[in-house]
Amino acid sequence: MDGLVEQKLKEIREVFEGLSHCKIETNEEDQLVIISDKPVLWSDSLEKQDAVSIHKIGTIKPHKLSLGLYIDFPHGYLDADKLEKIINPEETLTYYPPGTKAPTVKSWWRFRSDEQFDSLHLVLRKIELAYYNFNREDWVELMREITEANKQK
Repeated sequence: MDGLVEQKLKEIREVFEGLSHCKIETNEEDQLVIISDKPVLWSDSLEKQDAVSIHKIGTIKPHKLSLGLYIDFPHGYLDADKLEKIINPEETLTYYPPGTKAPTVKSWWRFRSDEQFDSLHLVLRKIELAYYNFNREDWVELMREITEANKQK
């Protein structure tokens, strides 16, 4: 893994580890899984292979030269416009709608909505990753809002 990816992985981990309603665990595929302290609101719609799946909010996926974040939240909880303002403040990330193939060399983001839950997918590659600030107050607050959404029931 590239030194920049390691540095940014440390930053994003610190954000999630600083939030009170979740923790990060490493799964059998060496992916970092963001786990809620109670089953997610949409857990009835998930496969029940293991206890982690009903507590899983998302994953952080480091790659050789990129970092991906895949995170879920209750359906209708956030809209794409609010997400875009925080996720893509510099307007340097390309939006790829669900069902379209995202490139393997460009940074991108996607918002997916279905009946059970909505998802944010964010993939940052070298240039955008180098400049991305995971410690921005609005970004940290968005992650807090997403991880605390499950506490509302």
